[in-house]
Amino acid sequence: MKDIRPKAEEKVRRKAEGLLQETPSADGFMSERTRAKEALREEVNTYTGENVRKIAATAAAAQEDRILRVAAYCRVSTDDIDQLLSIELQKNNYRDMIKANPKWKYVGTYVDDGFSGTNTEHRPAFRLMMKDAMAGKIDMIITKSVSRFARNLLDCIGWVRKLKERDPPIQVFFEQEHLNTLDTTSNIILFVLAMVAEEESHMKSEAMLLSLEWRFSRGRFLTPALLGYDRVEVPDGHGGHKKVLQINEEEAKTVRLIYYLLLNGYSTSDVADTLNELHRETGQRKVSGRRNYKWTAGSVNNIARNERYCGDVLGRKTWTPDFHDHKSKRNNGKKNKYYQPGHHDAIVTRAQWNAVQRIMNSHRYQQRAPVEDGNH
Repeated sequence: MKDIRPKAEEKVRRKAEGLLQETPSADGFMSERTRAKEALREEVNTYTGENVRKIAATAAAAQEDRILRVAAYCRVSTDDIDQLLSIELQKNNYRDMIKANPKWKYVGTYVDDGFSGTNTEHRPAFRLMMKDAMAGKIDMIITKSVSRFARNLLDCIGWVRKLKERDPPIQVFFEQEHLNTLDTTSNIILFVLAMVAEEESHMKSEAMLLSLEWRFSRGRFLTPALLGYDRVEVPDGHGGHKKVLQINEEEAKTVRLIYYLLLNGYSTSDVADTLNELHRETGQRKVSGRRNYKWTAGSVNNIARNERYCGDVLGRKTWTPDFHDHKSKRNNGKKNKYYQPGHHDAIVTRAQWNAVQRIMNSHRYQQRAPVEDGNH
């Protein structure tokens, strides 16, 4: 039998030699790459720009030469007398500083006195300033710090971005951090500072909630303004002072009349009409500060449902789930409540108050005269 192995081995050897000849060597591949690089370098060296004419930008020069209209923004979160002094000093300082710069024109100071920084929606001066800026009346805003401008991260970054997107862009200068929002490195720095300011606000909110829990559990309840009572400051027996509710006899007449009418079959709407005819004060002030004499079924319901008129007090009726918007909600068991009977002098007896609650809770009464829901 003829041996075919030598012929097969020869065939494999020839095929291998053919493949080697078809595949470029590593040295050959690198040499092609090197030649391409050298060709690109030679091409770049021919770019002299001899036939290119430069048209200089005029916008930058115009920006440098123009007079900036500068506004200042100040804010304090409380209306204490010490804070009022701080605001006045800031206003005077910014006015003098802006007027002293020949490239600046003072266009005013926007002040939010007694407003929280966690939500710009509740700061009228801030909203007006941004409206004027977007209308092209302001070129630059100066404020004390990032936390004075906004404690809400999204609000801070969002408004700064809107101002920068204007043409020409509107800059914000944070004095304490020495940060200008038009600087190239300002974005990341501002983000970190705004995040710190928001977290600080969150911690203060948590501390306030713990403080309220401690106060209520020990019988130190808040004493908001209430028709029929004056808030009087008295010694607390521990070297400090506290405010207590003291009956105001003139206003108490209105409260007693409301309970008397409800016990004698009047609806809340009927009671409101009667009080409007008698021109009795509601105890609430209008935005302008004037006394309010407009009664509604809802305002009558609030007084009828308020346990403080029989001398008791219930703490934590409402609570604030989100520190960003400060919107309070009725406390339906989400937080602890605290009740103390005989907390202060009563305007109506507990028997009268309980009788009114039974009347208003009755199905017959609600069908005849629906009760408006309101805060109490």
